[in-house]
Amino acid sequence: MTKKLFLQSSVFSLILCLFVLKPVHAILPKLTSEQIQEAIVYGQKNKNLDIAAFSKPWTMSLGKGKGSASLFTPYHNLAYKARKAAVERREFTNQKIMEALDIGNTLTFSVTVYGDEYDFSMHHTAKIYQKDDVIQPEFEYTPEIADASEFWPDSPSHTARMIFKFPMKDIDLNTIISFVIVAPGGEEIPFDFDLSKMK
Repeated sequence: MTKKLFLQSSVFSLILCLFVLKPVHAILPKLTSEQIQEAIVYGQKNKNLDIAAFSKPWTMSLGKGKGSASLFTPYHNLAYKARKAAVERREFTNQKIMEALDIGNTLTFSVTVYGDEYDFSMHHTAKIYQKDDVIQPEFEYTPEIADASEFWPDSPSHTARMIFKFPMKDIDLNTIISFVIVAPGGEEIPFDFDLSKMK
């Protein structure tokens, strides 16, 4: 009981610090102390969900075998890390909470794509369309070798997970953006996110 009380008061103190200190990153003020607690509870309560179901509020899917994209906001990242700690039966410390909230001045997308060649994802890239602007990523991770998909050996026989980070300073967080994967040859696969409605 004493340990639980101490943990709750520690978390409360940490939350107070977040709002007393000047935030370093622009998106931090969007999370209230209630949202921080809510994200932790969401992560811990849903530790038994598979990752696709867990991340559904932050994911746009084109359907089975066609691809999906998930946006990692501070809320989503905090919930994800709380879930991971609960699954691994580790204490979710104040330091871990701070690290989860501090995802930098970026919007981070995790994308799953499908193809038929083992190296199909290697030359993919991404961009964001926002009104008349085109925003390029500041970080890209595309694997050189894709994994066998759940359809193997049938088409699409391979799948790959890619990561793209975009500078938040260039993005209006109160509008709809189109996050686009660009395949070699220029084919574009769009995923629309209404940032104003995302936690």
